[in-house]
Amino acid sequence: GVGRGRLAVATVRVQSSALVMVADFDRPGWRTNAGDPFGTWDHDPDDPTQSCRARLVEEPRVGPSGYSLSLDYDVESPNPAFNGFWMKLPAIPVRSFQALSFAIKGDPERGFTQRVKVELKDRRRAAVYQLEGVRAEWVRMRIPLSAFQGIEKLKAATEFVVVFDDQTVTEQVGTLYLDEVAFEPMP
Repeated sequence: GVGRGRLAVATVRVQSSALVMVADFDRPGWRTNAGDPFGTWDHDPDDPTQSCRARLVEEPRVGPSGYSLSLDYDVESPNPAFNGFWMKLPAIPVRSFQALSFAIKGDPERGFTQRVKVELKDRRRAAVYQLEGVRAEWVRMRIPLSAFQGIEKLKAATEFVVVFDDQTVTEQVGTLYLDEVAFEPMP
């Protein structure tokens, strides 16, 4: 009866007040913390002048052990070029969370873009944010979900995507490192 209803409300409140670490890349294999897959995609796999490749690397990383994700991208092409990284999510209810956060760093030797597109998607729609301020040292980015263009149309995010495109990036070829992708709770 009444007691069970109260318990259900408390359970939901506890779940939405906790940080959800989607991927810290500290497990071997190409899986998120929830066991979902991730990988890279190319707009035109037949065009050898554009690509995105991912690796799990021990250095650089956030934290004393484990890995980060290295993304080597190339959109220097005579053709329209875009590619990136995708990660399946366990249907994150976007209204229950305040922000998407992650650590990101550019590779000073290989070069890197200071600007990249970030998307949250469901099966039919994408909410988009243009991220600025990537640097040669780790920066913890915290993007309010309300800042994503089109977020009001998403009930649950089932995919996180990083897009490198020749119109957005500040460097056509480079490497970014990503770590500790998480959804932050409402205050």
